[in-house]
Amino acid sequence: MTNRSIFYGWWVVAAFCVTTFISTGIRHAVGPFLKPIVADLGLDRASFSLVIALSLLLYGVFMPLAGLALDRFNVRVVTAAGTVLLAISLVLTALVHNFWQFALVYGVLVPLGLAGTGPVIASGVVARWFNKRRGTALSVLGSASMTGMSLLVPAVTWLIITTGWRATYTVIAAGVLVLVLPLCLWVMRDSPESIGLSPDGTEPKPGGGSAAIERVATGEAVQTLAFWQLAGSFFTCGFSMSLLSAHGIPMLTDHGYSPMFASWALGVLGGSAIGCTVMLGALSDRFGRRPVLAAIYFGRIFIFAGFFLIRDNPTAILMVAVLGGITMAGTGSMTSALTADIYGRFSVSSVFGLIFLVHQTGSALGSWLAGYLFETTGGYGAAYALACVFLLVASTVALKIDKGARRVWRASTVPVAN
Repeated sequence: MTNRSIFYGWWVVAAFCVTTFISTGIRHAVGPFLKPIVADLGLDRASFSLVIALSLLLYGVFMPLAGLALDRFNVRVVTAAGTVLLAISLVLTALVHNFWQFALVYGVLVPLGLAGTGPVIASGVVARWFNKRRGTALSVLGSASMTGMSLLVPAVTWLIITTGWRATYTVIAAGVLVLVLPLCLWVMRDSPESIGLSPDGTEPKPGGGSAAIERVATGEAVQTLAFWQLAGSFFTCGFSMSLLSAHGIPMLTDHGYSPMFASWALGVLGGSAIGCTVMLGALSDRFGRRPVLAAIYFGRIFIFAGFFLIRDNPTAILMVAVLGGITMAGTGSMTSALTADIYGRFSVSSVFGLIFLVHQTGSALGSWLAGYLFETTGGYGAAYALACVFLLVASTVALKIDKGARRVWRASTVPVAN
């Protein structure tokens, strides 16, 4: 493998791009299911949102566990098990007939399967394969997430319209098994060291022996200011994105747009983010992650305001979606890259897994609160205004992520070189 012209790490990135495309696409394609499931099961939007919130929260709870499993077992075991469980849980979702069945299957089993195929596993492994080009590699992975949002949301909407929501989940389950499982078993590898390579494909130092593996325990990480700055800003990402994925299409249809147009608007938003994600990764490798991350959060304020405020103007909505791609891109890749920069590349799966739990807490709160506020106020205005306030705070925090980040709080008075 050392004589191959293409560094094997890029094959690992490609495999995880497929898994991330599908798992993230499934997570963001919940909006098209809202109205058909609510009508079929006799629910209201608040009840549906509660199940989605449970799913998002448990997705976050299972992520650190998946990260710990990755540290204990190999990546092929964890991702293959997650893939099979995800396919089974999607088929079971297609068979539910009441609120409690929906809550048990979609709220509990689906997030467990997604955790085994999600961004914490992908970021944790990809970060091990790269040092100098870590931002670029993780941003390529992030672009796959945006591609999933771009293509799967309109595809799922079309499938629901033509075949029904139950058949749609069955089709997705089949796609998961056919496309993801072979990659888990045949392509994915834990680290460059596991196959005799070095990060980025560089030659090992003569007589250097095995590279030291730096792994920071989560107990130490949570005592640092940087951990909570990363987690707090990522909370806002979860809050805002779940608001958009779960309620964006229903909100646009409430404003008079057709379901297919609403899904294409979100698809264009994700599509325009694909190239921007890779570009931002390259910029972060050269100029630093913090300013890039801060700019993403700040720009997202205008996109959320545009989606809510623009009525009866499809062209303007599409323009917002095209311009908004850069603000949808990069929060996950920048946060995971900063985690690797600060705590070491072998700490991403566990430390970023815990950060992702905070992200999913924001996702659960955003999804539930939007549904609750809709039922109590008759609209989504309050939820979107709150998201914009959170994004402004996150932008400020991201710019100031502690550069002496490995200082634990009890020893924060000790000077640390940058």
